[in-house]
Amino acid sequence: MGSSDPLAASDPLAARAAELHAKALEADAVAAQYRAERDELIDRLRADEPKRWSYTALAQALGCSRELIAQIVRRRR
Repeated sequence: MGSSDPLAASDPLAARAAELHAKALEADAVAAQYRAERDELIDRLRADEPKRWSYTALAQALGCSRELIAQIVRRRR
């Protein structure tokens, strides 16, 4: 994961920073995929059993806040 910038390649700290930057970009992309799948599953749960899967029940099952669940649901309408 090198850089095309010769300055970064010649300095170990800059090269390491460039490597970490590339890894962070990859991690962001993977995290976005995980969030999209999570959001789809939340939609499915609520569609299949809306009384069972309230915001509170989903928050407890996922280990997050009720506010996050509300934000996800509202965003996907």
